[in-house]
Amino acid sequence: MIKLFKGWYSRHFSTPGTIEFALVLLAAFVVVYYFMWLVGPLVVALCIAYCLDWGVRFGINKFKLSRTSASAITMVLFVGFSIGIMVFIVPKIVQQANQFYTNLQKISITAQGERKDDFDTLVATRTYEFIESLPDPIPSMFSQGEIDQYVVQARASILSNITSIIRNQVMPSVVNAMTWLMYMIIVPIFTFLMLANKETLQNRFRRYILPTNQNVIHDFWIKINKQLEAYIRGKILHIIIITIVNTLAFMLLGVNYAFLLGFGVGLSVIIPYVGAALITIPVVLIPIFQFGFCSYLIWILVVYLIIQLLDSNVLTPFLFSKAMNLDAFSILSAILIFGGLWGFWGVFFSIPLATFIGSMFKYWPNKNLDDQMEAALESKERKTVPTSKE
Repeated sequence: MIKLFKGWYSRHFSTPGTIEFALVLLAAFVVVYYFMWLVGPLVVALCIAYCLDWGVRFGINKFKLSRTSASAITMVLFVGFSIGIMVFIVPKIVQQANQFYTNLQKISITAQGERKDDFDTLVATRTYEFIESLPDPIPSMFSQGEIDQYVVQARASILSNITSIIRNQVMPSVVNAMTWLMYMIIVPIFTFLMLANKETLQNRFRRYILPTNQNVIHDFWIKINKQLEAYIRGKILHIIIITIVNTLAFMLLGVNYAFLLGFGVGLSVIIPYVGAALITIPVVLIPIFQFGFCSYLIWILVVYLIIQLLDSNVLTPFLFSKAMNLDAFSILSAILIFGGLWGFWGVFFSIPLATFIGSMFKYWPNKNLDDQMEAALESKERKTVPTSKE
């Protein structure tokens, strides 16, 4: 066992600087996990600065601006864009979310009473017809009245649980007025300072935190940084496109809560598989409650399905052909692990974190692999050298 551990250690940590870099990553995880309440604004500002740094580099390379000027212009555009969203889009989404939550409570109260609407009656009737088609003695075990009662109780339980989850779990994680107010003031200041003083902060980080031998880290970071930047840019563009397309489609089709549904579908692309499955439930149920089971409902679902197919087969491969190489098992495992660690925000950022960890495993120095590659290269060079004939 000790020999096996020594071999593993020799393969992955024999390169100078790797063990120190691993300790830095471990310390960063411990700080974020245990002291997020303290360093939260710094972490958020660092993430935003990382996403906006390409805009600063564009201003420096394209228009020959100083780093301070490019950072100031980038922050003004970012803050203006954020204010525009908060003024024109967020109030509409909040209004529709409030209406949706209120209607859920009303439907839940109605379902708990004696009144049944057409949807309950239809579900109960279809269920009873299916039971009648089963062999004896199963049909004699249930009556139409019992089926009606079960459907009403099931619907009331589902809606009550949904409203309880929204009230007790989702809203406390997202809505905290004082925290958001602090973040809105402090985070932009930190972000601008990080962008404007990037080189100074990086030099301090290299001098006081990173190990002395930084060749491995330099090579490692160039590879992983390229993949992360491509993923983040692609994902932001992906969210914007999907949100706009779905919102316009729902508005043109006359579906209630079009802004809320479009925004939800846009955010669902952050969490592959799970997000699409969860957002499909309100996308299907809201038109059913609004229009009932009719041919127009089929058209709505067909349009939504076409958008999803175009997203999966055209847009996603175009944006992420080389940025994300995660299989379904890795994605679901990341959602489960990071969701358990950090709750709602862990699920929200699970895929970028999984991309970072996957890239880290892929590009982490491996002594045996490096030796094999060097040997293969030398063998290839020997074969290409012409032999002299006597």
